[in-house]
Amino acid sequence: MVQSLVRTIDDVDKKILYLLSNNPQLSQAEISSQLKISQPAVSARIRKLEEDGILTHQVGTDVKKAQLFLAKVEVTTNQVEQFLKSVENCPLYLNCFLTSGTHNMTCFLMGEDMRSVMSCVDSRFRQNEAIKDMECDLVMSPTRPMIVPVKPNMEKKKVNPCGKDCSACTFYTSERCLGCPSSIYYKGKIL
Repeated sequence: MVQSLVRTIDDVDKKILYLLSNNPQLSQAEISSQLKISQPAVSARIRKLEEDGILTHQVGTDVKKAQLFLAKVEVTTNQVEQFLKSVENCPLYLNCFLTSGTHNMTCFLMGEDMRSVMSCVDSRFRQNEAIKDMECDLVMSPTRPMIVPVKPNMEKKKVNPCGKDCSACTFYTSERCLGCPSSIYYKGKIL
């Protein structure tokens, strides 16, 4: 018999998750009142859900409301670790997933304009020697609210995490890109 790594949650836990997913700012007292259980019981259940990784808290931005652009990049590589190392510090990089099928990785990028996202794809993916094949699709609009983590870059530097200087980049100088959000040259307003 295969044992699940995720613990089983009961109906009360599901109700707590439901309430918090609809209103993350709901207090434990309000949850207690709605579920007709004590506040300490709510607190204990929330703590256990957090410890098990079933409930997490993350600050993020609504992609649609903030008018951000997403790209889904399908990648085929036999050098997964090398590829991940090459993109991990890119401020436009959200996440990569190992996949099965034609490609073995799916990556998501986010930027303030379509040109910047595509410039990142052209310079960081298409020119990456670890990539054998790739396909890129721009996400036109999410069908539901989509909250993604956004960490504005507070320490702007002349040289980007990838080692490039925006002032010497043809994508930036030809105004095909807002620049890297970690760069002193960045022209965007959110990242």
